[in-house]
Amino acid sequence: MALLRQFYTNFTAGELTPLLSSRMDSDAYKNGAKTLRNFRMRAQGGITRRGGCQYLQTLSNVGYQMESYVFDEDESYILLFSNTKLDIIDVTGLTSITQTITSCPWTTAMIGQLRVTQSGDTMIIVHPDIAMQKLTRTSASNFTLANFAFDSSDGFVHQPYYKFSAPDVTLTPQNTSTNNQTFTASASTFSSAWVGEEIEFTDENLKVHHIEVIAYLSATTITGKFDTAPHNSNGVDTWKEQVFSTRNGFARSVMFHDQRLIFGGSRDLPNHLFFSKVGEYFNFDVGTGLDDQSIQVQIAENQVSEIKSMQSFRHLAVFTSEQELYCPTIENRPLTPSTISVKKQTSFGSGEVQPAEFDGAVVFLTKSKGAIREFIYSDISQAYNSDSITILSQHLIGTPVDIVAQREASDQVESYLYSINSDGNIAVFTSIRKEKLQGWSLYETQGSFKNIVNVNRRIYLISERTINSSTVTTLELLDNNYHLDSAIKATHGSAKTSWQIAHLPNTLVHVKSGNYSLGSYTTDGSGNLTLNSAVDEVEIGINYTPTLTTLPPEFQLQDGISFGQKRRIVRAVLDLNETLDVKAKGTKVLIRRVTSNFANQPDAITARKEIYFLGWSNEGTVTVTQDEPLPIGLNGILLEVEV
Repeated sequence: MALLRQFYTNFTAGELTPLLSSRMDSDAYKNGAKTLRNFRMRAQGGITRRGGCQYLQTLSNVGYQMESYVFDEDESYILLFSNTKLDIIDVTGLTSITQTITSCPWTTAMIGQLRVTQSGDTMIIVHPDIAMQKLTRTSASNFTLANFAFDSSDGFVHQPYYKFSAPDVTLTPQNTSTNNQTFTASASTFSSAWVGEEIEFTDENLKVHHIEVIAYLSATTITGKFDTAPHNSNGVDTWKEQVFSTRNGFARSVMFHDQRLIFGGSRDLPNHLFFSKVGEYFNFDVGTGLDDQSIQVQIAENQVSEIKSMQSFRHLAVFTSEQELYCPTIENRPLTPSTISVKKQTSFGSGEVQPAEFDGAVVFLTKSKGAIREFIYSDISQAYNSDSITILSQHLIGTPVDIVAQREASDQVESYLYSINSDGNIAVFTSIRKEKLQGWSLYETQGSFKNIVNVNRRIYLISERTINSSTVTTLELLDNNYHLDSAIKATHGSAKTSWQIAHLPNTLVHVKSGNYSLGSYTTDGSGNLTLNSAVDEVEIGINYTPTLTTLPPEFQLQDGISFGQKRRIVRAVLDLNETLDVKAKGTKVLIRRVTSNFANQPDAITARKEIYFLGWSNEGTVTVTQDEPLPIGLNGILLEVEV
């Protein structure tokens, strides 16, 4: 028998897929874990208990889509889209709804598929089945919602136009006046849905006119009105109809980029891009193709690809159902009608989940939902790659419904990518590209995480739990200063035993006070509980358990590798950081000594603690966890193994 040592110096590879169970030769195996749940990975390689979720308010039990609205650092909002409704929450008053807008055009089926973009005090909201919407902040506590209106300052509507009819279909005016008159098509074209729409008509002198459709007469005839008289009344095939309408559908995606508003695709033109004029976000007049005028381009590939989303990044990135593309610029010059091109890069295809910018790349979920990939530019190849970031932990990626990125914040130097799965868990990705550190962990809670949004680098969640035999939906804040979920903190001028957490009636809760865990209690029907000891401050909420299980240690022995041989963990040395409660293989580590002053609160320890074990097993793994909602930090583990 041999007594060997395995030192896990960091956990930066995160929780690894079981498919890597034999890859002892890889760096990921050396730096990974068999299980990593409810731990937050740190940039230095260690792990700490994930932040708890501060309870903010109870919401209606409906499906939501969360979006951020940030005017500036001091004036920011959470937008909650639901069936025909928009709730707006000012982050300076998170315990209540600031404003509710009703009779909105979106329905339950559209929630999760709306696309938004914001510039200043204006947000544009799109979905292919409803007219584009403009949300405007008129004061710190008031927003208005209206249909997006294209510029019509000079008498006609500056919107995108396209000829959906066959190229040879002509349109003939009755005369050269601007009064109401009939227009006749050379083939069946019209329906009653055309009434109220605009037609762009270019006469034989190449002068552009606009026709307002007044009435429908037949499949070949309408009544309309010119804005300016045409050169003659000859029929021409150089006419177009408006792109966005109830008849042809509306924009699929939207983005502000290079001082232009861009609509990506429509229901009937799924692979077209429509750029506004520079600095004129409501004007889509192509004019004569000058540099500042509207750009309208089709993505011309072998297969028609439906534009799913766009991202304003190093370039304009375009994600379609079949491929990933970008619009290159020449010597960092802006896009113009004469220089625009759309270059295909990779062919994985995207789904309905909106991409997110993270760690120098655009992260997107593939169409098959089998992988999350990063769309990243290579200076060497002068092209974008779409490498998978989930290949080492694909078992944690179920069916993502939302992806949100968080940059470093006041209480953490790390950046995280959060992927909400349909099963209610959150897969969390940590990446420091320069250090070549990447890894996944999983956040779990009692109940389900349903939605997520980042507002000013703070992560807000909508959670759904069964409380007192009923479904309860709550808005919560992921906060590293909390150690429980759906939690509140309360103080009192003097110590007392009676406390209340009204939103958790008849619920098993845990109570923490300072550096003490006061145990678990069941609240009454009003959320009241009575502690065994009087205290002047509490954190009350639902407990969760952080869990780390090491990968089986393997060694090169004289007669071969240790794989498959029985082994016994003799001793473990835990390199702890700011820890108040920890267990290893079911054995609790003593934090306080007999010489400690038990009249004072315990102090979190930063030290190396050793634990001895008994028993043989096939794998020889060690599970590190805790019972109490207290700080725990683990920088590394040394295992002494007998094989």
